[in-house]
Amino acid sequence: MSQSKYETKNIICNSQARMHAGLLVMLMCAYLFSANVAILYVLIYDFLMRIYMAPNMSPIYLISTFLVKIAGLKREPTDENAKEFASHVGLTLLFASLGAELLNETTIAYLLVGFLSLWKIAEATKDICLACKFYELLKSRNIELESL
Repeated sequence: MSQSKYETKNIICNSQARMHAGLLVMLMCAYLFSANVAILYVLIYDFLMRIYMAPNMSPIYLISTFLVKIAGLKREPTDENAKEFASHVGLTLLFASLGAELLNETTIAYLLVGFLSLWKIAEATKDICLACKFYELLKSRNIELESL
């Protein structure tokens, strides 16, 4: 059975993805400095809405869209499949960190969120997406990834 998904534009704007990564870094830093688990729930909600529902249901996505329009950044198309794979990896890391937090393994949760923060900092500042590079490596080896 094929996955049903809301129709979205198949072109992802690289400027908006970088702005979104910057906003995610701010939220993850807020979690790391405050240890407030509610921030993890907000991050997971954002990832779930962007991946499985409509991106317009994600508040962080809407804020990044607004900021890109205000800043007047040009639209740079990028690979949707690589970004979707990266979003799935990020969501998995967030679920793992939430599980660690709920099991009172706060150090593990901090390490996972810290790694994700470093990844998103690289994406926001230098346009280096680690999971996208891994996806391209898998594609070059003719490994086809399927999403559930």
